[in-house]
Amino acid sequence: MSRAIPRLTGIVEQMAAKSRLVYRGLVLYYKELVRAEVELGRINSSDRVLCIGGGPCPISAVLMHEFTGALVCVIDNDNQSVMQAREFVQSLGYEHSIHIEYSDGREIAPQDYDVIHLAAQVSPLEQVLQHVREHSREETRILVRLPRERLEHLYEIGDRAAFNQYHAKTDHRWRNVDCTALFAPLGEYRGL
Repeated sequence: MSRAIPRLTGIVEQMAAKSRLVYRGLVLYYKELVRAEVELGRINSSDRVLCIGGGPCPISAVLMHEFTGALVCVIDNDNQSVMQAREFVQSLGYEHSIHIEYSDGREIAPQDYDVIHLAAQVSPLEQVLQHVREHSREETRILVRLPRERLEHLYEIGDRAAFNQYHAKTDHRWRNVDCTALFAPLGEYRGL
């Protein structure tokens, strides 16, 4: 699979982490998308949020924190992105509210989180979603940002059928993002 869009997103995020002007432009791009995700996931200040796939400039995590006051942990499996993200979050003064860690979404222990958000760039998205659903608490809200079907070959999402069993979704008007879907952990679920 190509992964062209995740690579391009990484380059733009590296620029945003170094330039407030580029960062502000990306905030305008992501603001309403993240606001809709906050509503879908009913994220509030008492939630502990895990963002998987934060990249070098974790804009979604920053906006989630700004919109809700929630504590956010961001993981990425690229060391350079983790270092850049830490510097970026510190430059915003959010180092006590947004924690950045090096980790792989297929290996994390998600039990401590109320909300888990998977970026569309996460690779392999299908496997990370499966792991998170198998190991989360029953009341955990899992949000997955999904690309438009015609662009899936530019990501690494795996089998699209794995993303059809969502409980709710919010559609987006973005060029590359189709929707954010709300999933429950596997097994009995009483949180929705």
